[in-house]
Amino acid sequence: MVVPWESVVPELRERLGEKNYLAWIDPVEAVPTEGQVLLRVPSVFFQSWIERYFLQTIRTTVERYAGSDCAVRFEVVADRKAVRDEQDKRLAPEPAPKRRAPRIGKLIPHYTFDNFVVGPSNEMAFRTACSVCEKPGKAFNPVFFHGGVGLGKTHLINAIAHEMLRRRGRSVIACLSAENFMNQLITALRQDQMPQFRDRFRRVDALILDDIQFLSGKERTQEEFFHTFNALENGQRQIVLTSDQPPSAIVGIEKRLRSRFEGGLIADIHPPTREMRIAIVHAKAGRKGVDLPPEVAEVLVRRSGVSVRELEGALNRVVGMADVRSVPLTVELANDALGPLDSFRAAVSVEAIQQTVSHRFGLQIADLTSRRRGRQVSFPRQIAMYLSRTVAQASYPRIAQEFGNRDHTTVMYAVRAIEDRRSRDAAVDQVLVGIEAELREN
Repeated sequence: MVVPWESVVPELRERLGEKNYLAWIDPVEAVPTEGQVLLRVPSVFFQSWIERYFLQTIRTTVERYAGSDCAVRFEVVADRKAVRDEQDKRLAPEPAPKRRAPRIGKLIPHYTFDNFVVGPSNEMAFRTACSVCEKPGKAFNPVFFHGGVGLGKTHLINAIAHEMLRRRGRSVIACLSAENFMNQLITALRQDQMPQFRDRFRRVDALILDDIQFLSGKERTQEEFFHTFNALENGQRQIVLTSDQPPSAIVGIEKRLRSRFEGGLIADIHPPTREMRIAIVHAKAGRKGVDLPPEVAEVLVRRSGVSVRELEGALNRVVGMADVRSVPLTVELANDALGPLDSFRAAVSVEAIQQTVSHRFGLQIADLTSRRRGRQVSFPRQIAMYLSRTVAQASYPRIAQEFGNRDHTTVMYAVRAIEDRRSRDAAVDQVLVGIEAELREN
């Protein structure tokens, strides 16, 4: 007997729950034949997840309608983009209008799903993100992504925002850092504009906040965010959050907020595998118009850490050296460009960095560890924190302790700020290159 899949779906939906059904069953193409049901899935990971958690329920439901034993088989469809395109056609999203889509915060243009490299370490997060775009506020709400620095969280949430705007162009999307959210709150408080602030954030169709751990210890900001969170959740508006830690590990977050974070779907992002990192570096080279030889890609992966940002930095250094010398990309060139970076990391300490930076800027180490906030101290302090992270590879809590027992979010802000300035300002990059060279010499 051939079981009509459309008859099985309502019971599966009820037995598995709406969220599980939308995330794992709805995207699957079912092909019933005599005595079996073929499920076409987009990846091996997708298949293994269904087999582990839902296969028994699917099998018993199908057999109840068939009246006899019925096999359930899987077929992995290799072309992920084709599967997604087919899902888009079935969902028939509203075409985006020609006018500029409203949004709060600036999106990174090239951080989209199309160039997000997917593998075992991030597929759960990727699938969750896709489900969020298909049914915002209904599939999973809230969604909480967590993982180490430079593993793709910011890329993923930007991709969600881009995809939501593509599908539903009239949506109002707020995609910004938790720090930006707090700064806007402070401005509203100072200017007596809290009604406008609340109206702005509580009427969005999706609120996407990066680095939510930045709110740690910020009681007034947490209070306002709590009420914003409730208003959006009650209105079935999508909430997406990221952090470098799971909710249970974030210190300084109120229990009521933590419980709401844990009430949604939590997806972690692990460091990419070697194969993923090779795919990532090729993808990034392709966007630069660089034909990257496989053997050079191997060197980049081997000589870089697990962070995607570090991998991209290594690629930029190698490509930059090839451009300056007007020579092709080779293994020898890559080793030459990367050699200074990884040969001295293990020997550099936070204390050595503090000493070098303070000497460079005419300060005392005590100035860097003090609470002084003037630019003549704050900028060198941020430089020293950035180098402590990127060169000495010290943890955020360790750096915070070495710089006057500060909060680790202060260190995170400093690293991000210098990283951003280095990419935009050649003068800042030259300062850093000079200090790195001095550290090597010492």
